Amino acid sequence: MASCTMIYFLFVFFFGSANAFFLPAASSWERLQSTSLALTPRDDGSAMLRREVMQKAVTFGALLSASPAYARSSKSRTIGYEVQHTEAEWSQLLSPQQNFILRQGGTESPYSSILEGEDRAGLFVCAGCGTPLFNSKEKFHSGTGWPSFAAPTMSKSNPDVSNVEMEDVSAFQYQLAGAEVRCRTCGGHLGDVFADGFLFQGTPAAVTGKRYCIDGGALLFVPNTQSADGDLEFVRGDLPPVKRSKPLFLG
Repeated sequence: MASCTMIYFLFVFFFGSANAFFLPAASSWERLQSTSLALTPRDDGSAMLRREVMQKAVTFGALLSASPAYARSSKSRTIGYEVQHTEAEWSQLLSPQQNFILRQGGTESPYSSILEGEDRAGLFVCAGCGTPLFNSKEKFHSGTGWPSFAAPTMSKSNPDVSNVEMEDVSAFQYQLAGAEVRCRTCGGHLGDVFADGFLFQGTPAAVTGKRYCIDGGALLFVPNTQSADGDLEFVRGDLPPVKRSKPLFLG
């Protein structure tokens, strides 16, 4: 706890003033990568993912805690999950953006998903398998550029287990850099969960203490209000926000 406290003060020192205190620090990791590091190219041409950037930024934290360097989860996104497809099948079932996020663990650019601004009542489901993941009641605007939620949807078969699987990490890593979250049904990468919900006073996250930072492209939104024609209406999260036309001023 002492080392975590010291790290938080280092956040404030480097990323924000004492007047702003924790708030600038809480979003500093995502501000850091949202400008140019969301898809930072490596020498081999692949992309550096959001949590890799964050984890590299907190290497000093690992040294302070005598913990090993953080690494992306090596757990299979297929083995042990109820819904399984070959990678070739997934590439046919999903759009390139959906496949990049769900099956490759990629990260979309901030404010690139139409679902970041979605405020209607409804359910956010997995774009890969349709599993209900988040209720709109738990959604809030974190200012990070990604759809944010305070809590996941619980399983109907087991109310004690959520439909969102959290990566098994140490308490230190979770407090400092968060943990990956996946769809519990198909293993698709969704984003990350952070323990900074207390910073977002007046939102559901202040109650749960958690902030689920989710890639909109991994989701479909199903509004509660549906048309009478019987066709299910939904919004694909891999679509960009609707551009509003500039107001026309006469005079």
